[in-house]
Amino acid sequence: MTMDTRTRMILGAAKAIATGGIDAMSLRSLAESEGVPLGSMYHHFPGGKAALAEEAVRFVGVQVTELIEQGRGGHARQALLAFADRWRRVLDASDYRSGCPVAAAATSSDARQRQVAREVFADWHRAMSSMLVDAGVDRSRAPRLARTILAATEGALALARAAGSSQPLDEVTDELYTLLGDAVPGQGTR
Repeated sequence: MTMDTRTRMILGAAKAIATGGIDAMSLRSLAESEGVPLGSMYHHFPGGKAALAEEAVRFVGVQVTELIEQGRGGHARQALLAFADRWRRVLDASDYRSGCPVAAAATSSDARQRQVAREVFADWHRAMSSMLVDAGVDRSRAPRLARTILAATEGALALARAAGSSQPLDEVTDELYTLLGDAVPGQGTR
C-alpha cells in the first residue's frame, strides 16, 4: 500500500525535526527529499512550516501514546521495552543523527511549537501513569515513575546521539526495567 502525499510529508517532517529541529527544517528541502512539489506542501498545509511541524509532532505523539497504551493490562515492562525499542530503531535508522521530534519541538524558538511539545509530553505522561497503575504501581507513585521513565529515556536519546551508540539508551532501559520490576508488586527484577 502506498502512502498518500500528505502522510509522506508528515513523516518526512517528523524525521527532519528529529534530526535538526523545527527551526532548521526547510519546506523546500523537505519537498525535494519527499519528491513532492513545493506547492503541494502549501496545499496540504496552508499554515506553512509551522502547521506541518505541529502536525508532524502530534502524529508522532499519537503513535507513541498508542505504543504506551499497549502496555495496559499489566504489561508495563513489555511496554517499556517496546518504548525503548522504538527509539532504538530511530537511532539506528538515522545512524544516530535523529532523536525524538517532540523533544526537538520543546526547544524550538516558536512558542506554539513548545506548547505542542508540552501537550504531547503530557499525553505520554498520562498514558504512562495510567498504564503503570494498571500494572499495579501505587496510584500516588505512578505519575512520578512515569515522569522518570520519560525523562530518563529522552536524556538517554540525547546521550546516544552524542555517543553514536545505543549503549546509553540500553543502560537506561535496563535500569528502568529493574526500577519498574521493583515498583510492580510480584515482579521483582529480571
